[in-house]
Amino acid sequence: MRYLRSQRGERFASLVGWSSAVGMAIGVMTLIVVMSVMNGVATEIRDKILGFSSHVEIQGPGDTFANWSKWLAIVKKTPNVVQALPYISTQTLANHRHKSTGAILKGIDTDSDKTIAAFISKGRFLTTPINNTPLFEAVIGKDLAHKLSASVGDNIRLLSPSSGISPMGASPRMRAFKVVGIFDSGFYEYDVGLILTSMQAVQRLNRLGNEVTGIELHLTNRDLATEVSKQVRSSLPASAWVTSWQQRHLSFFQALKMERTAMSIILFLIVVVAIFNMVSSLVMVVMEKRKEIAILKTIGASNSSIIRIFLLMGITLSSLGTLFGLVSGLFLSANLEAIVAWIEKVSHTTFLSGDVYYIDHVPAIIDSSSVVMVTVMSLFMGVLATLYPAWRAAKVPPAEALRYE
Repeated sequence: MRYLRSQRGERFASLVGWSSAVGMAIGVMTLIVVMSVMNGVATEIRDKILGFSSHVEIQGPGDTFANWSKWLAIVKKTPNVVQALPYISTQTLANHRHKSTGAILKGIDTDSDKTIAAFISKGRFLTTPINNTPLFEAVIGKDLAHKLSASVGDNIRLLSPSSGISPMGASPRMRAFKVVGIFDSGFYEYDVGLILTSMQAVQRLNRLGNEVTGIELHLTNRDLATEVSKQVRSSLPASAWVTSWQQRHLSFFQALKMERTAMSIILFLIVVVAIFNMVSSLVMVVMEKRKEIAILKTIGASNSSIIRIFLLMGITLSSLGTLFGLVSGLFLSANLEAIVAWIEKVSHTTFLSGDVYYIDHVPAIIDSSSVVMVTVMSLFMGVLATLYPAWRAAKVPPAEALRYE
């Protein structure tokens, strides 16, 4: 403890030692915050994607197929399947007044699929058709509503890509849909490009009869999607195309994982730099304390006791730096969203724009395993940094150090 305190003539070495501890604290804090943010972003995006998407999706050999009712009866018996719902998905051109934009038109079973109902911010959910009579109602995302300048009660015209026959020849089908609700999923891709309506309305618009695009499965646990996909694939005909949510978004989540790993490695270099600073500071202390070390050895101090002194000094610096970085990193991670929101409000800037990124805020979810790994690695490297200076201190020859004293 006396060596750690700043004394006259030794303040530079003490300053370097404490600066290395501060560097470790900054490195540990940054690592914990960044890993929490990356974990939060991945979890947030995954939850938002699966909030509007199924865990397992089944499609036929073509764009649509008619024998979906038999497949539906089979997959409902599969273990871990909570809900199996048919759906129709097609591209459409939405038009309101003088504004037009492309979107995905999805027809759902309004009697059973109530997932979107929890995200309605204005208006209401779709009405269930009576006796399969289509009600041309639509629920659109808030960003799509802003893009089309449409609100609840307005009629939007939807243009179908499948052409119909008219006296003028082949022409695309068009139908007016009444906007009965606007949803806010928090996921820009859905809010700007998804239109929901009843399955019967899309079938009537595209002249599909009783055909659907596929069947969506919702499971008890989304992590079982791969296992359930294999079971479903074995029970359905060979023409069935079964995909899990991991397969559909494989490249995206792999990119997030790779980015998280790369960021962690880059930021860990901050800790490495601090470790080298600690080595240099301890070596400087050893060089300045050669006389004291020699005196201790002449009065009977062993090499192990000398090593222990400088080991404790280095461990104290690295432990204090790691502890401070751990506490500050956990505090920032727990309050990061509020802090960023306050900075955005004060500076009148937006760090994450929803139309550029998948999310419009900075989520942070603390991963205990990552925090433990960072803490243990920091302490371990701090101990390694003290070994060489401590060994050098124990090897100081008393006679050589005291020759000119």
